[in-house]
Amino acid sequence: MTSIRPDLHLHSNASDGALPPGMLAERAAASGVTLMALTDHDTMDGVNSLRGQAAPIPVLPGVELSLRGMRSLHLLGYGWPSGETFQAALEELQHKRRLRGEQMLARLKALGMPLPAMPEVKVLGRAHMARAMAAAGYVPDVQAAFDRYLGEGCPAYVPAERLDMAQALRLMRQNGMTPVLAHPALLKKDELALRSLLGAWKEQGLMGVEVYHPSQAGKGYAGLERMVRRLGLLVTGGSDYHLDGDSHGLPGCTLLDWPSADQDARALLRAVGHPL
Repeated sequence: MTSIRPDLHLHSNASDGALPPGMLAERAAASGVTLMALTDHDTMDGVNSLRGQAAPIPVLPGVELSLRGMRSLHLLGYGWPSGETFQAALEELQHKRRLRGEQMLARLKALGMPLPAMPEVKVLGRAHMARAMAAAGYVPDVQAAFDRYLGEGCPAYVPAERLDMAQALRLMRQNGMTPVLAHPALLKKDELALRSLLGAWKEQGLMGVEVYHPSQAGKGYAGLERMVRRLGLLVTGGSDYHLDGDSHGLPGCTLLDWPSADQDARALLRAVGHPL
């Protein structure tokens, strides 16, 4: 049986990634990935566009929801939703994202930094704005756009309206999806606090944790992996790829540090009900 080389966290231009879904699959395959999950923010339009089309590698449907309650609290959901309530919730979140984008564009214009229309972008996010600001010469690079204007507390920032963890877990589980906590290192919690949170979220329906993420590399993976497995949660991993040269990883970048990638990917596929 061929070993699976997974990357279970990638973004296309259906949200804030740079590549169309088909090109993203080609990029992942060229990087040695043999199973990818497309996990765009608040939308499954990208992975939907691949249905019925030939792709160089299997694509697991997914989504990433940004939640309220603490900074960088994100929840990945895997599998096709079985009910209509999930798509309705996504559409509501996208509507709120559009309104937020319009408000932030207005603030940037008032600050003397009007941005051109981007009709190819369905829901304008901060990453799109940051890239456009750098391209227009308003800032030297994308990170400066966030640091000076788009980050929390900055002049053009508008808070987002989001679900909380309990709401998101309930929504995913009721619609037959497999919820996995994204990049726990970015929550900046000590081991005891994270263990407590994971235990509480497991009771609410959490099924896994993204242990192998670029943000975890500096802390090491072993301690987090032991904690997650002792809790009986799935172990997953992914690059969180958006585009080359940004603060995220490149496709397949976690595989060198993830010795159990094949077994963990198969466990996720079983949970999702996806054929191996």
